Amino acid sequence: MRPPHQAARWGGTFTLELLRAEDTLTQFPQLRTVISSAFDVHVTTEVILPTLHVHLDESGDLNFSPTGSPYFVFAAAWTYEPAPLANELTALRFSLVKQGHGERLSGFHAREDAEPKRDKVFEVLEKHKNWTFAALVVTKRRVNPTLYEPEDFYPKFSSMVLRFVFKGRIKPHTGAVLIYTDTLPFTGKMAKAAEVAIKTTCRKDLPPALPFRVLHHRRESNSWIQVADYCCWSVCRKWQLGNSDAYNRIRARIAATEIDPTSLGDGTTYY
Repeated sequence: MRPPHQAARWGGTFTLELLRAEDTLTQFPQLRTVISSAFDVHVTTEVILPTLHVHLDESGDLNFSPTGSPYFVFAAAWTYEPAPLANELTALRFSLVKQGHGERLSGFHAREDAEPKRDKVFEVLEKHKNWTFAALVVTKRRVNPTLYEPEDFYPKFSSMVLRFVFKGRIKPHTGAVLIYTDTLPFTGKMAKAAEVAIKTTCRKDLPPALPFRVLHHRRESNSWIQVADYCCWSVCRKWQLGNSDAYNRIRARIAATEIDPTSLGDGTTYY
């Protein structure tokens, strides 16, 4: 048996992946020498450029009448490091199932989750600092009737929150942008309008050489769409009910206070 301080020696090639392109490499030659000597391996480097993950959600209906929702909210939550928070939400879900609180808990949904469950989700959201969100709030009674159809309404307003993310929130050396939406709300005209709006905004506002992809995931399969849902719900509670309790819990992660683009018009209301 070799002494505990003596390193094992392995033959072959050892690849170090640098997860952030902006990380300095000035010390890497020394590190390569140390590893090569200790483990008898050839060290190569592979630089992996960071990927921006943007997750979209919305709240409200397209019933433009007094019986419809007063607001339509578009929210985006974004991060360069999706795994830590997502892993903790998954662990929370398994813990709740184990405790008997999640017989049908396939994912978290703010509007449907009971208060104790929501509180635990917010504890996770508050704990993690490597993410940000922003929201756009549309006062529906001020929307011009020419925009009532989904293929007109969705591109007009959803592009605004995406443009906010793309302008000034992308780090240097970003290698790709991935945009995620929930599959469930998108059907028929809404689905087509959403797809066109997102891709058009990406092509227009992202640097030409920066690749992007639009991915439609079921909410239950993507913890970050659930994060965006919680952000959206918090903004809705603030605007519709005047209750900022949930909003204030994640206030530190807000990139900018939400705006209502219809407030910039002439004040005309249509119903």
